[in-house]
Amino acid sequence: MGQTFKPTIIFLGNSMKRKEYLEKLIEIIEELKEESKKGTPLLVEGKNDILSLKNLGIDGYFIKVSNIPFFEIADELVKHNIKEVILLTDFDRAGRDYAKEIIKEFQIRGIKVNNEIRKNILRYSHGDLKDIEGLHSYLKNKVIMVDRE
Repeated sequence: MGQTFKPTIIFLGNSMKRKEYLEKLIEIIEELKEESKKGTPLLVEGKNDILSLKNLGIDGYFIKVSNIPFFEIADELVKHNIKEVILLTDFDRAGRDYAKEIIKEFQIRGIKVNNEIRKNILRYSHGDLKDIEGLHSYLKNKVIMVDRE
């Protein structure tokens, strides 16, 4: 049977708390990979968010929410019988506003909005991230993954 690649992770920096938070952040990314493999749509603001997530090995059904009325997105999800989405809007004011409006609109339609992953990314990045677009480079600058043989 094939073995799963399990890298050794070397954290750049000397703070134990930072190391623990980075480990949690990597766990969240792994959870996101699993959810996207199940087909749960990922709501992002734009194409650079998608690129960042793909660079982290997350591939799936991405929905860009900027410049599209939220009720239209909700209509399409309902039409395709999609019951849950993962919200990955940015952490700035606009992203927070998007998140509030999406949650409100989608809940009215009976669509569950997972906002916990987004909250945890912000929490475990110590607030250093302002957007999903920067997630890949943030981790790239903080962590080195080395293949164990």
